Amino acid sequence: MMDKVFSRDYHPVSKSDADGDRDATVTNRPPRRGIQQSETKPGSNHHHRLAHNPAAPGDCRNHSRRCRTLPQIPSPQVRYWCGNSTKEAEALGCAYDPLAGCWLHKECPHDLTHEFAHFNNGKPFVYFYDVAATQQMKHYTELGNNPDFYWTAVREHLVHCLYLLRRGHDVHMRGDPLDNMLADLEHVDHCINMLANLLRRPDPALEEIGTQGQTHSFMSCA
Repeated sequence: MMDKVFSRDYHPVSKSDADGDRDATVTNRPPRRGIQQSETKPGSNHHHRLAHNPAAPGDCRNHSRRCRTLPQIPSPQVRYWCGNSTKEAEALGCAYDPLAGCWLHKECPHDLTHEFAHFNNGKPFVYFYDVAATQQMKHYTELGNNPDFYWTAVREHLVHCLYLLRRGHDVHMRGDPLDNMLADLEHVDHCINMLANLLRRPDPALEEIGTQGQTHSFMSCA
């Protein structure tokens, strides 16, 4: 059983873990350039992102996700939102996105949702209403309409992080709209820290010599 608990936490990532070992990978960033705050366009409104659910240290099953409304985010562009309930979300043209674990508007990028939903050899992840895993959900529709927490395997959380990092990169490179989860650097830090901390765990397979590299290559940036 894992000795750390990694919740899908969208509050600032602490510079030290709950156990105080200060092994977080990303702790601070250089200042961002060229960021200006503009007026909110009429019709813009709240988005959803995941809220923190404190988990008991040492219990790797305490992984929970929950969407909550965020304050208005000033933006010079049209902002597609999903209301404050599943009924409002459906009326506004939103659908539950398994990868994000939130409702997402049809005009927002849904990259890798299909890959995430069929990650297990073509099968979806298994979700439960209870931590004892006695009440299983039947499909993602049931998951998206569940107003309370759900429980699932740690692997689901890892794949969520991997695919969201890729989604964020691809959407940014295309110049498409970033949803507020992809644009949240705290969530990026959270996912990187979680993956890094798991990779620090002893694993003989990771110590095998199987990586080939070459340093005689030269990069550029613009």
